[in-house]
Amino acid sequence: MSDNPMLLVDSCVGSGFTLNLNESTTTENGTVKFKGKFQEAEAVNKNKRMYPFSVLDENVKRLNDHIKGRGLIGELDHPTDSIIHFTNASHIVTKLWWDGNTLMGEGEILNTPHGKVLKSLINDGVRVGISSRGVGNGKVNENGILVIGESYKLITFDAVADPSTSSAFQEKVTKAKKEAVNNHNVASSSSKTDGDGIHIVSKEAIVAALSGIIKEETDKIKSEVKSNG
Repeated sequence: MSDNPMLLVDSCVGSGFTLNLNESTTTENGTVKFKGKFQEAEAVNKNKRMYPFSVLDENVKRLNDHIKGRGLIGELDHPTDSIIHFTNASHIVTKLWWDGNTLMGEGEILNTPHGKVLKSLINDGVRVGISSRGVGNGKVNENGILVIGESYKLITFDAVADPSTSSAFQEKVTKAKKEAVNNHNVASSSSKTDGDGIHIVSKEAIVAALSGIIKEETDKIKSEVKSNG
């Protein structure tokens, strides 16, 4: 096999790795978040490739600085090269971590043209997967599996229709808005107070009411005196 690095793209589609979003997971600033399985080490994917844990782990450590600086941008569909194109940006990866040999990730959908397309696809029930993009090479073993070598450089994770990593689909991060709940409670409390509370009456209204009563009683006394007289 050639020693020249080649573009390697591997998607995470299979049993359970889908980008599923619900509007309830929109954050206070309107950002839509997602999380799920991004990649899997020591497993053969649909492309007949296997990524050793050590190779992926080294890349995850390297990408952490990009993640902290909000620089790990993903695109909607894989480009034909290893360059990250801002014009095609649809999401940003905000976190990567290991769960055994499974590389988990978290991200946000960007408010870009391609980000809006991605969000619309998901909201319309379209299954969307996450796919790694990198450059490198490897060696084919006795079973015909390409084992990726240490020269591999992971670039980013793109949103695709048919990823190759099993179960690489995302779920939307759910978080109830505390402010909305509080507002609801306040509104309910206000409604109850309006219906059951004590009504405040002005001094003028009280004086007018008493004057009417006094006049009525005075007229009644005068009428009785006149009748007796």
